[in-house]
Amino acid sequence: MGFTAENVRELLSYDAETGAFTWLKTASNRRKQGEIAGCLCKRSGYVLIGYRGRIYKASRLAWLYVHGEWPSGVIDHINGNRADDRISNLREATQGQNVRNRGKQKNNSSGFKGVSAHQGKWVARLTIDGKTIRASGFDTPELAANEYSKMARLYHGDFART
Repeated sequence: MGFTAENVRELLSYDAETGAFTWLKTASNRRKQGEIAGCLCKRSGYVLIGYRGRIYKASRLAWLYVHGEWPSGVIDHINGNRADDRISNLREATQGQNVRNRGKQKNNSSGFKGVSAHQGKWVARLTIDGKTIRASGFDTPELAANEYSKMARLYHGDFART
């Protein structure tokens, strides 16, 4: 990546409490000193900051700003809100860990992450390292969700989202 921590600190101010970046220098008519840097991308949910023809995720720039180096993996938003770039909400993760921390899918019909109906009963299911683990035969989706929560904490640890 072209940016260094020093470059970012010369151009931007970062508020670790709010996660917001502001421009330190006027760079153009669109980038004036003191203005909030970046914008929320409606499609992805990330705050994006453009500079010299490149687009950067604010979460990655926050990591660079605070830690002095680019993250080695992906940046996970602990609370699941991609626009919340407070440093306390960011952590380095593998792609697999990042996926474990996502919420239930939009097409979910049970109302609970990892829970689906199968032959009149409810199933709790998660995937770890390419292997699916299931617990089945629950009478209610709530019972299956409780089992999913136990399995997620056991197999996903700090990245479990239930």
